[in-house]
Amino acid sequence: MTMTDTMTAGQGTTAKGLTLIYAQVLPVMAIVSLFPAIPKLFAEFGANPNAGFLIPAIVTAPSLCAALFAPLAGIIADRYGRRRSFIFGMVLYVLAGLVPLFVADLGLIIASRAVLGIAEAFAITISSALIGDYFGKQRHRWTAWVGVATSVAGTALIAAGGALADISWRGPFAIYLLAIPGLIMAVMFIDEPQATASSHSAPRQHQRFPWKEALLIGTVTLISSVLYYVEPLNIARVLDAKGAGSATQIGLIQAATSIAYIGGAFLYRRLHEWSIGHLLGLAALLIGAGQLVIGLGPTWQVVSLGAAIQQVGGGMVIPALLAWGQSILPLEQRGRGMGIWATAFFSGTFACGAVVALATGLTGGLTPAMTALGVVTLVFALLARLIPAGNRSLSTVNA
Repeated sequence: MTMTDTMTAGQGTTAKGLTLIYAQVLPVMAIVSLFPAIPKLFAEFGANPNAGFLIPAIVTAPSLCAALFAPLAGIIADRYGRRRSFIFGMVLYVLAGLVPLFVADLGLIIASRAVLGIAEAFAITISSALIGDYFGKQRHRWTAWVGVATSVAGTALIAAGGALADISWRGPFAIYLLAIPGLIMAVMFIDEPQATASSHSAPRQHQRFPWKEALLIGTVTLISSVLYYVEPLNIARVLDAKGAGSATQIGLIQAATSIAYIGGAFLYRRLHEWSIGHLLGLAALLIGAGQLVIGLGPTWQVVSLGAAIQQVGGGMVIPALLAWGQSILPLEQRGRGMGIWATAFFSGTFACGAVVALATGLTGGLTPAMTALGVVTLVFALLARLIPAGNRSLSTVNA
């Protein structure tokens, strides 16, 4: 360890921040890189009598397992140390991600995807906690970059997954080789935050877990996640119905509108001192307005404009929720708390599908459902001002 390493031990550095952002991209890698491969997977495994259920599970299993295991990952990180738990998760991610390159059994592939989700739970939960641990009041800068990185990576990974899927159904799984640099960075740069390092060397004292704050974070995050995912999960179908063209053209339109997501992340960075209620209120206003334009737009061009408006609001959501959760949880129990945050956010992906299906049944179609859910989101924008900021005094260490 060099003198510079000694001086920055347990503190935030650019190298640590980049490593944590890298880890935040892993859940995106686990999902979107396989979207273009779904037809190839059906061609390869379609003879299986349960293919209609099992093949989509290859894509969704990681998110489900991440949602289930995130709190456990946080508890382990709080008890046994952030560094070793984080590196464990990164190692597990690399190993599980590459399994489909070497096996052709559908059951083994799905099992490996479930293990990948457990690895995601460790990576996303602990990296979220470490951003707050290392950077304190400067956390907003790094949570904003999380939004930028996930947006850019998502677009690039879809394109890469499509190119690799043209080679073979296994091709997109080679993308998981990109997790290896993240693992190397974790080994080189990640260490224990100052407070957790000192607490592990001192006699442990019982501290009440802030259930009130954690449940507040989880509830608000779940609602926000459901409302946010309405557009990303359904915009392609709306564009197709409006005559936007081929799947390739629709993908290019989605990539173009997602650029606005980056603008939303930087807008959050400028407004980060606002209360969480005001931040989520503005985000919901933009998301709701965008969904109304999507639902009422007569042409695919107008729908695309609505998607861009929605993406500006969407770009604010993850950074705001992350920084808020980090700020009101005590450092010693931040891992467990951010595990609850991750469970709530990933659960929103699954709950959103059910909500949209219900709205579609009640309104008679997907387009009117988008309009109705836009109205619901605008109502949430008004109610968001009532969200309490939380007990920020909990996070005096490194804050």
